Amino acid sequence: MQPQRMKLQMPRDPLTIVEAKVDVELGNALYIRGQGDGLSWDKGQPLSPGFGGRWIWKTSNAKGNVLFKLLLNDKIWAKGEDVGVEAGKLIEVIPVF
Repeated sequence: MQPQRMKLQMPRDPLTIVEAKVDVELGNALYIRGQGDGLSWDKGQPLSPGFGGRWIWKTSNAKGNVLFKLLLNDKIWAKGEDVGVEAGKLIEVIPVF
């Protein structure tokens, strides 16, 4: 009898991932604002906390480029220019507030 093989399915659209490495201290959170895949410059979406001071935002709905900027507590903008990531790619950033 042959072992049964599972067929893995790739996601329809690849994940676009923003990974930020920053210590925001206890009680604070990181947010993302921008354009592309439902992002807005007016109201941020929270990033999910990870391990070792890493914060993650991901989507499988992005098309083209996603332009964004990170905020501390959705109030304090990260210093520097807006950042872009191509749909289906991973970008690692180290924001400074």
